[in-house]
Amino acid sequence: MVLTSAEIAQKEIVGNSVANGQRATTYDATVGCIIKDGCEISGNSHTLAPRGIVWVVSAETFKLPADVTGLATLRTTWTHDGILALNVGIVDPGWDGPLAAALVNFSNTNFVIKKGDNFLRLLFHGHDQCYPKIIKKTPDDYKKDIINKSRMFSDSFLSMDRLVSEVTEKVFSVPKFVIYLTLTGLALAAASIFAPMAYSVWSDNRNIAADLRSRVESVEKEIDDLRAQSSAAARLRNSEAHLSGSDRMGAPIQPSQPASPQQIRPVK
Repeated sequence: MVLTSAEIAQKEIVGNSVANGQRATTYDATVGCIIKDGCEISGNSHTLAPRGIVWVVSAETFKLPADVTGLATLRTTWTHDGILALNVGIVDPGWDGPLAAALVNFSNTNFVIKKGDNFLRLLFHGHDQCYPKIIKKTPDDYKKDIINKSRMFSDSFLSMDRLVSEVTEKVFSVPKFVIYLTLTGLALAAASIFAPMAYSVWSDNRNIAADLRSRVESVEKEIDDLRAQSSAAARLRNSEAHLSGSDRMGAPIQPSQPASPQQIRPVK
């Protein structure tokens, strides 16, 4: 069962509550202090650069009884602006102290965090009585814990400049002969891969060229045979024409025979 604002107040869950944090069924925790690189920001605001990380501690304290569990999420308005909270979630029964979140700016523009801004929205669920472990943190002790935690974090999330610098330093600190051996190994590996492929392509092209050359020679031979046959046929036709003309010119002329007396009839 979700507790209403009146039930939250009745159970005295929120200490140091402010009016602008109270909602119908939730409470918005406000920024109490801002911590970066193990130090508390002294001013009233902090500009969070792109990929920057800061810790924000609530101005309120939260005391959850044995029959209430809390759920903390970052304000939707901040998430729409590109801010992500790394460690929000369940607030267990028995917790008594402030709440904090590590915030990362995933946008491409600066984001200003001011003390007193609403940053966490808490929803409280009522349930049957349980027997939780009581954890009590004073605001000062809790702040010291967050300061120590912040020292373990980088000042920026996925800092590309630092990453490139570290990689470059490690690469160029390697002895030159190791780099040469590595490059030689890569070259030999590439040769072992591409040399067989190149030989196969060259061999295939050579076989194709040889086959084409053989076919061209065969076609040329057939053309020569056809030309020879055509020339022989022409010579044969010329010889036959010459012999036919000679026969007509040398044939003897047969004399005409005189008519026989029987063939001569008198004229009546």
